Amino acid sequence: MQANAIRSLEGTDSGVVVQSRATKPRRRRLCVIIPTHWSALMGGAQYQAKVLIDRLLQDGDYAIDYLARRVDEHHRPAGYRIIRIGDTQGLHRHSMLFDARKLLRILHAIRPDVIYQQVGCVYTGVAAHYAKHAHCNLVWQIASDIDVTPWHGRRRLDMPLRYLEKRILEYGIRYSTHIVAQTEQQRALLLHHYGREPDALVRNFHPLPTEPLAKTAPVKILWVANIKKVKQPEIFIRLARELGGTGAQFVMIGAPAETREWQASLETQMALAPQLSYLGAQPQEEVNRLLAEAHLLVNTSEYEGFSNTFIQAWMRQVPVVSLNVNPDGVFDGERMGLCAHGDYPTLRDGIARLIAEPQRLRAIARRAQTQAIADYSERNMQPLLRLIAAGGTRRALPR
Repeated sequence: MQANAIRSLEGTDSGVVVQSRATKPRRRRLCVIIPTHWSALMGGAQYQAKVLIDRLLQDGDYAIDYLARRVDEHHRPAGYRIIRIGDTQGLHRHSMLFDARKLLRILHAIRPDVIYQQVGCVYTGVAAHYAKHAHCNLVWQIASDIDVTPWHGRRRLDMPLRYLEKRILEYGIRYSTHIVAQTEQQRALLLHHYGREPDALVRNFHPLPTEPLAKTAPVKILWVANIKKVKQPEIFIRLARELGGTGAQFVMIGAPAETREWQASLETQMALAPQLSYLGAQPQEEVNRLLAEAHLLVNTSEYEGFSNTFIQAWMRQVPVVSLNVNPDGVFDGERMGLCAHGDYPTLRDGIARLIAEPQRLRAIARRAQTQAIADYSERNMQPLLRLIAAGGTRRALPR
């Protein structure tokens, strides 16, 4: 069914003009396919892609095209090219399915040697369909646990559309040349639901911090994410109201990513919390500077893959207090923070105790920094670089 769905979306006329490159010894062509470029919105997938591309550009072995539907039209990339896949206006904004034909035409025109795709979506299946027939190497990296969790549709008007999107993603899971997981939990989900072992487990990779630490009173508590419903920012606002009497300062950072009406409602709630400041979207450098001054990072997401902001915080001596997410048990035993396992009072009371016990907070902070630098440096990139460099010869796949 998935293959038929993809074939029905494929057009025949490329409609894409690929500029000729300078006549040098041929570099391998790499297509990076992610729905959003970091110029439009910086999330975890975009940040990891940026670090990866910076490294590949240093090595100079690849001619790189970044294919995305959301791009800042004023952004000018250095050393690689951005090609816009589709449209986020009108009917197209409702589904990436409408981008499938154009994405296939672009791939046929570029004829990449390697595709690196992140974020499980329709693009995963389209890239797998192209790679399978063009004998191209496709490396798909899992970005979130939901990528490798079967579809459980809630009754809604667009249910058939969402079901088809998930089936096309699952085609991509089946036919990707290589799959990369971020965590043991993702590895287990992939094996349990889809019968595949990942080809590599690549923990997120970050450059080491350069900002000086400046931890001064009062305690500063940050929340950093794009403002989406799945991130549950309203819970952090509630924390700011209920813990306002502790003297701590609460700061929210993130770009609006839902409807204007929902964002306006959220900002009305923010106004009722005097100890809360909302800074909107901030560049990565400013986020890191604010983390260097912070004492705690709070995560209220329903689910994550492995949040890059966790690593940015830990490397700057900022423990994380998480409502739900505990990837590979990183918060067990207060190694790098706390997890409330979905219980709001536990979240609130855990933060209150850390505010009241500065020595305990500092001990966790130092432990988190040491562990993060050891476990999440750019050394982690090596298995991913090897998979990207590998040939496109397919191995046997599960039936």
